[in-house]
Amino acid sequence: MEKDRSERLEEGQVGRVTLEVSESQVVEWVQRMSPEAKHEVLRALIPRLDAFEALVDYGNQRMRALTAERGLVWDGMTEEERERLIDDLLHHDRA
Repeated sequence: MEKDRSERLEEGQVGRVTLEVSESQVVEWVQRMSPEAKHEVLRALIPRLDAFEALVDYGNQRMRALTAERGLVWDGMTEEERERLIDDLLHHDRA
């Protein structure tokens, strides 16, 4: 006897639906998410995101310390001033 295609799910079972969406639709949905949800998407896509964020945080702290040692304030510097400082630090380390 052939099973009926419209067979009902037993109580407690969950049905599964597959949707086909374009990549651009997925990107649009992610763009509409809250910052927290976007962060979770990044965590799923970038396995070592925590390590990367820790490295970025360390770099930020280190740059603030280096500028403070020189009597400067990192957050008060323009992008051009920051680039010049980094260039000076890189060239000083080579000398």
